[in-house]
Amino acid sequence: MRFHRRWAAALAAAAVLSVGASTATAAPAVPGPGLLVVEYGDAATAQDLTEQRFLQLNEVLESSAAHTNALIGLPHDVPLIALSCGEANAFWDPESQGIGFCYELAAYYRGVFEQLNTAGTEAQQARATEDDLIGISNSVVFHELGHALIDLYDLPATGREEDAADQLATLMLAGDSLHQEYAVSAIRAWEALAIATEQGALEDQPAGEHSLSSQRYYNAICWLYGSDPGAYQGVVQTETNPDGPLPAERAAQCPEEYEKISKAWNTLLAPYLKG
Repeated sequence: MRFHRRWAAALAAAAVLSVGASTATAAPAVPGPGLLVVEYGDAATAQDLTEQRFLQLNEVLESSAAHTNALIGLPHDVPLIALSCGEANAFWDPESQGIGFCYELAAYYRGVFEQLNTAGTEAQQARATEDDLIGISNSVVFHELGHALIDLYDLPATGREEDAADQLATLMLAGDSLHQEYAVSAIRAWEALAIATEQGALEDQPAGEHSLSSQRYYNAICWLYGSDPGAYQGVVQTETNPDGPLPAERAAQCPEEYEKISKAWNTLLAPYLKG
């Protein structure tokens, strides 16, 4: 989800960090000293305050920032700001050089997962929803990080930048068991949005910059499966597993798709990776 201009002032006002004049010069081809740094803007509504407290209590954005900072050196500190936006969104702002995560987006996905998590006790349902909300929030942050890195390091992106950002999000989530669980939450969200679109409750924009919800759903499954086919064999649709969501024809290509994505992003980020 890209930056919307009317939030520029809110993001700039919420940011405590200043990037300074040095951002106008070309970034050196080495891991920069900068970090992704979490900030919280004031919540504008009671629902926004609920989501702010949830994000803070569970250190959701702090976890995303820590994962990023362990892997990638940024040219300067970049604020990751939770704030009230007036609508559900997340964005990279090239003007103030920060990532915005709207409280309304957390509320929106909370509603999505509440519709999905109906098994077990009320407490179990609430816990499952919160776990999924943490997962999708990490995925969203890493997607916006993709936009940020392309801008900050002037990286080339073949094809649509939104697809490239989705690919980076998958790579950031595929590296360990915890983040793989987050990837599954993101896939569940994309599935719900794809179904809602099919039923007419949501409307995709074929001419928009994002791929359709159904495409993002299948891409996310494919790439996660491709990262470890043995671990995720159960997602492949076969005669013995007819309920598998990933068609066998697509699954056969997914390991190669993942390797190409991994090679492309690792090549682009090689000078800026830590360790």
